[in-house]
Amino acid sequence: MSRGLWSSRCCCRGRSDLPGPGPVPDRLCLQGILFALYNDRAWQPPPLEPGVGSGQTCWRRLEWWQKKSPADSDRQAICGATKFTKDPTITDDSCDEFPFAGAYESGALNGVDHGKDCARVTAVKKGSGTGLPTVRPTVAVIDTPSGNEKCVRGHIPGPLNSDLGGAYGNFVISARLTDDAFRLQIAS
Repeated sequence: MSRGLWSSRCCCRGRSDLPGPGPVPDRLCLQGILFALYNDRAWQPPPLEPGVGSGQTCWRRLEWWQKKSPADSDRQAICGATKFTKDPTITDDSCDEFPFAGAYESGALNGVDHGKDCARVTAVKKGSGTGLPTVRPTVAVIDTPSGNEKCVRGHIPGPLNSDLGGAYGNFVISARLTDDAFRLQIAS
C-alpha cells in the first residue's frame, strides 16, 4: 500500500498516551498483523517479521484499534446519549443496534444518523431466574415499522447486551474476520 493511499484510507492512529519510547508506527503494526493472519502465525515471540515489532505489540495495537474503531461513532449515531431514552420497565436498559455498529451494513454507514429512524424492539421478559438469555429470550416490535428501515434499535438489559456483544466480538477475533462476509442465522 502506498504512503498516500495509507494516509487517505487508514482510520487508525497510533497511541501517543503511553509512557516510554514512542509506539511502533501504525503502518508497521498493520504489516505485522497482516503477516500473522496471512501466514497463520501465533502472536507470541519470535518477532512476526523484521521491523514490525513483537507479535504482542501488533496484537495490542489491533485490540486498541478495535476498541477505538469507527464502530464507536457508528454506535453513537444510533444509540448516543441524546438519541436514546431508557425504558424504565427494563432493568439496566441499554441500547443496541443491528446490523452491528462494526459491520459495513450498520445503520450509520447506510445513511441513518439517528436511532429514531430504525425499527425499534424491546427484550421481552418470559420468566424468572438469573440467566438473561432464558429470562428474555425474544424481542417484541415497538410501534409499527414501515419495512424500509435500514437498522433495528433495541432496548436490551445491559448485562445481556454485554454478554452477547462480547460473544460476537470474541467470534470475530477467533475466526480472524476482517472483511470476510459471513451469514448470521438466528435460531429460536
